Amino acid sequence: MVDLFDGQPKDAEKLVTTLRGAAVLRNSNQAALDIDITQEVGAVGNSLVLDGGLILANLQRVQDRNGLEVAPKLEGDALEFDIEMETGTGKTYVYLRTIFDLAVRYNFTKFVILVPNVAIREGVSTSIRLMREHFENLYKPHGITFDSSIYSGKSAEEVQSFATSTNVQILIMTIDSIRGNANTRIIHQTRDKLNGLRPIDYLKATHPVVIMDEPQNMESQLSQSAAGDLGPVFTLRYSATHKRQRNLVYRLDPVDAHDLGLVKQIVVAEVQQQGADATPYIKLVEVRREPSWSARLELSCRKADGSLERRVVGVRRHQELSDARVTNNPVYEGWRINEISIEPAYVDLTAHGFLYEGESIGASTGAIYKEMIRETVREHLRKESMLRAKGIKVLSLFFVNKVASYLGNGTNNADASGEFVQWFDEVFIEERARSARYQELLPQAPSELRRAYFSQIKRGKRTTFQDSTGATRADDDAYELIMQQKELLLDETEPVRFIFSHSALREGWDNPNIFQICTLREMGAETERRQTLGRGLRLPVAKTKDGYTRVADSGVATLTVVANESYTKFADSLQKEYKEAGVEIGRVRKSEFSKIPLPDEAGALTDDQFGYKRSVVVWDHLSEKGFIDKDGAVTPKFQPNQLGFDLGLPVDFAWAQSIVIELIGHANIGKYVKPVSKRQPRVLNKQLYATAQFEEFWEAISQRTSYRVKVEREQLIGNAVGAIREAPTIDALRIQVTRAGVKVLRGGAKGQELGTRSADLKGSYDLPDIVTELQEATSLTRKTIVDILIGSGRLGEFIGNPNDFIAMAKRVLQTELAKIVVEGIQYERIAGSVYELRELQKDGEDEKERFLDQMYKVQHSQKTDFDYVVFDSDVERQFAALLDSREDVKLFMKLPAKFKIDTPVGPYNPDWAIIKQEDGEDRIYMIRETKSTLDGSKLRPTELSKIKSAKRHFEAIGIDNYSRAVPGAWKL
Repeated sequence: MVDLFDGQPKDAEKLVTTLRGAAVLRNSNQAALDIDITQEVGAVGNSLVLDGGLILANLQRVQDRNGLEVAPKLEGDALEFDIEMETGTGKTYVYLRTIFDLAVRYNFTKFVILVPNVAIREGVSTSIRLMREHFENLYKPHGITFDSSIYSGKSAEEVQSFATSTNVQILIMTIDSIRGNANTRIIHQTRDKLNGLRPIDYLKATHPVVIMDEPQNMESQLSQSAAGDLGPVFTLRYSATHKRQRNLVYRLDPVDAHDLGLVKQIVVAEVQQQGADATPYIKLVEVRREPSWSARLELSCRKADGSLERRVVGVRRHQELSDARVTNNPVYEGWRINEISIEPAYVDLTAHGFLYEGESIGASTGAIYKEMIRETVREHLRKESMLRAKGIKVLSLFFVNKVASYLGNGTNNADASGEFVQWFDEVFIEERARSARYQELLPQAPSELRRAYFSQIKRGKRTTFQDSTGATRADDDAYELIMQQKELLLDETEPVRFIFSHSALREGWDNPNIFQICTLREMGAETERRQTLGRGLRLPVAKTKDGYTRVADSGVATLTVVANESYTKFADSLQKEYKEAGVEIGRVRKSEFSKIPLPDEAGALTDDQFGYKRSVVVWDHLSEKGFIDKDGAVTPKFQPNQLGFDLGLPVDFAWAQSIVIELIGHANIGKYVKPVSKRQPRVLNKQLYATAQFEEFWEAISQRTSYRVKVEREQLIGNAVGAIREAPTIDALRIQVTRAGVKVLRGGAKGQELGTRSADLKGSYDLPDIVTELQEATSLTRKTIVDILIGSGRLGEFIGNPNDFIAMAKRVLQTELAKIVVEGIQYERIAGSVYELRELQKDGEDEKERFLDQMYKVQHSQKTDFDYVVFDSDVERQFAALLDSREDVKLFMKLPAKFKIDTPVGPYNPDWAIIKQEDGEDRIYMIRETKSTLDGSKLRPTELSKIKSAKRHFEAIGIDNYSRAVPGAWKL
């Protein structure tokens, strides 16, 4: 994101001040009262001096790097950029980091975060408060300090310090606070305390960077106009679902979020009656014959906003119940009244038969809801026993059909008497009694453990609760309350663990430690499953001595959805919801192959990427050959395990076949949403860790080392000089300065463009310290860096465009260093272990969430540490089966993720540790890395560097038998 403005000088404000005087148009006659509004208010603001062509070039480079279709031009009149991030992936954190990185790189200091409602405003404010110390630790060393505040709209003067402060200022505003005019909003009213100017003038004078959070809710013409009134230098728009796309910079869709381990694994627990899928809710209320024969049925009808509510409607014979005039609900397709009788009063329904007056059919009954509550409580108690010791508080979330179902005749949490409360209290006591451990963990009364958040209405001194959609202002108090209490809900000393709410239909309503979601109502709107999941997808946090820490362990980070529909129906409906939102999940996307690494002329993979255009060529080929259909769904023709299988890729892409096959294999909805029935706990073989043989083995393979790197200086200089000389030409930077004058008139200040000029930057300002910047990035000596720069013969380009030149030189030096560092690495054994045996034993006893499609069932359990081996690829599954079957393999184990070796290019986790026996007595210790190929050129450069470094590490501790294992050459 920050790279969009590559080339922007840090002292742009100084440049603009220097050049502004010459920007007046010739023969223009400026009035004496023309003054610059920035000077009028004493504002310290942002200045962007890049022209549109350079920004477009930056955008195209960033899009290509991120695997997106490259835009031929900038969309729209204003600089607006879209960032698409799946719900729960840390959008708020990302844009806050972007704010600080923009401040460090370009000295932008004024930022307005624009949000659609109070809920998100409170969430953002809470996030900044909780992460303040974290950001200060990261950015104070760079000289960055910051203030953040909420614009309430109550006091006009609150904008003054924002405009005039010299440090980073973050102002959080709702769109409603600026949407309107002088009659309705203070921000548009002139104020004596502001020298007769309006608060909006102070904000506009700073040319803030505007961050729009959930901009799809601010797409109306009025909202867009209001955002434009801020006079942003540019706007960054962050959402999971953009309604209208501008200049897309980055996309993190649900598939990427899952693959990168940024969200919880979704698990579906289904609670339904036999045949419930075929029996939607129908109740016969009354039969009439006047004015014509009809039946009054209570049915689940779709409202205008897509949600469902039960209504009594009149239905005639043979009328389809799914008809838009009846229910507009496709669940009733094929259901009609065949016959109506008044004595006795009944109707004859297709697929059911006779239904008598007062009777009802359908899955959404009290018995089903009670069992859904029971399943949620069971899941909660199981998770609580797993995670309490890790400092992770477990929360469960219930969405209810109406407030009365929770409160009943009561008015608050203490005296609530609705059926959901009665069932919850009864079920919780029953399930807790099943285990002494559960009773120890949660000894409180059920009423202390549950809390409801509903929309409130204040009438005099009395507060009552109401049903609502979740999308109105009436909901703000409920959301404000839960967002303000977000930190409290994570505190172990706060007993509340079960949260009841009326609506899932609002962004900003979430908590990272929600592990169970139970929907005690029928799924209605086309996006309701996705929105419901969004409330709990965020990775959980654990309380540590340093505060709250994210937990990305896939064995912990799971979200169980308790649904009153089958797993298959839930998964299919969710997939349809994603598709309607333009997201392909469980299908091959057109951008699927864009991040495949490209080979160089010698065939070795590089850090350059396939790109969007090549990806589309491959996608079209797969579709044409029938391996995928027109929607990207994989067809039965794709059988990669058949002997001689070939995709027949165009000759230019034939080298990528194995990677393409692997990526197609991932396109399955079952990878992202799993049924709870496929969950399988692993059983630890405790006896194995206690044997003398294993202790000796573990001590041998887990010894620590330190490394040092010997670099041949002349070789590095020669390589770097050559690479810099071959790098693309760095164009000299030009800026365009627009001068805006202000005429003081009644009704506020009016901006007017008075002139522009374009200027070459060369020699017009102080150059940055290139040697120091490159030294910090590479740890090379100043003399080495100076010799490389002089030897390149390109320092003239540095003077014309210093930022771009430094970025290029930095990339080149880091790449050349990485190439020769591994060749010169030397490891030395030191005291200690990379992973202590006692820690291995403790971690092995912790229960984790595992699924059968990720595990191989061990046949000879005495040979390894668990009854199931977790694998990440089909190659690993094949290798596990081979090790299990080989008689000469006496012990094997998949090394845990914590088993890490330090290398110059990052920590490395080997795959397998093996004890092999030869001649009946000799024990050979082996370490194996499973890959799909032995050809080093087919691995990414960093991956290959780690493997080479690991070989040196194991040699240093006396383990000589380390190598790569591939199908057909397992090297056992």
